[in-house]
Amino acid sequence: MKKVMKAAIAAGAASALLLGGAGTYALWNGTDDINAGTVTTGHLTLDATAAGVWSDASTDAANTTFNPATDRLVPGDTVTFEQTVSISAEGKNLKGALEVGTLNAVPVALAGQVSVDLAADATAAGLSKVGNVISFAAPGNYDIPVTITVTFDAGTAGSTPVGTMDQALDLGALTLNLNQVR
Repeated sequence: MKKVMKAAIAAGAASALLLGGAGTYALWNGTDDINAGTVTTGHLTLDATAAGVWSDASTDAANTTFNPATDRLVPGDTVTFEQTVSISAEGKNLKGALEVGTLNAVPVALAGQVSVDLAADATAAGLSKVGNVISFAAPGNYDIPVTITVTFDAGTAGSTPVGTMDQALDLGALTLNLNQVR
């Protein structure tokens, strides 16, 4: 009898709850979507895939062509590699800086005999340069000429060590770094 009594009480409580919900009233409410549109992020890209050109800038060069695959440097030579890199910057308040990375590719045998310099030109409108950092203060597309100069010092007779012969300079380690700045 106890089980029957408990079941009857539970059924009565459930019925009271169900009947009580039928008699309640809800306050008015409503919903609607806000048409705020879409927000899209911008971008900051660096493209260094344009073909570059090597040339012989030595003062006594017979011609100005230079092919690193077949031509070899000798004391007194200066050669340059010129390439244009492109920056695409899109976004409100976007400012950036292109920095010339460092090069540690000069072999020990050539230290003090060969120098490698990397420079970028900031003469295009909207660009400024301090040291090796080129900056832009507004979104846009910028083409920046970059020049690598390799100079093998002439020295004097007998001053260039024999150990400087048949040395390779890995210029693939040169880098440009593009960063957003605030």
